[in-house]
Amino acid sequence: MKIFVGNVDGADTTPEELAALFAPYGTVMSCAVMKQFAFVHMRENAGALRAIEALHGHELRPGRALVVEMSRPRPLNTWKIFVGNVSAACTSQELRSLFERRGRVIECDVVKGLR
Repeated sequence: MKIFVGNVDGADTTPEELAALFAPYGTVMSCAVMKQFAFVHMRENAGALRAIEALHGHELRPGRALVVEMSRPRPLNTWKIFVGNVSAACTSQELRSLFERRGRVIECDVVKGLR
């Protein structure tokens, strides 16, 4: 089962740290940490549900309560677009405004510091 973990500090959280946090609830197959969220894949549904119940609201870092819930698939008829060579000064809202001129934007993230 794929679990979404929100309010993660991607610069300060490792996949190993998340795996250790989820391991008491069942077998962790993989963890992927992004900028402010992560995905944890667990083998057993029952263990994943226990982890969601136990860890939602848990503070991995002081003042940062985790949002832990079942991952939901991307809405139908949506596409993920990579936009490269974006200025370091560009914000998510600025990029969103640019693309909203052409249609509805479901999600917009500017990922920085990956070089």
